[in-house]
Amino acid sequence: MAQVIENTAHLVQVLIERRKALGISQAELAQLCDLSANGISKLESSGGEREVKLSTLFKLSQFLGFSIQLEFEA
Repeated sequence: MAQVIENTAHLVQVLIERRKALGISQAELAQLCDLSANGISKLESSGGEREVKLSTLFKLSQFLGFSIQLEFEA
């Protein structure tokens, strides 16, 4: 099921929900994605105020089981 993410706050909420649904801790996710646990914690606690790098999203997508699609408007 495709979900449109409208802003960073929504993205962060979706990432948190998916991580929790999979039963993965922040530290475990960080280790799986070769990211810092501190970085995952900051991302999740920012409430969407922190920008997310595209490279980080690609790493997270591999382990959280989602794909990234970009759509350009004409």
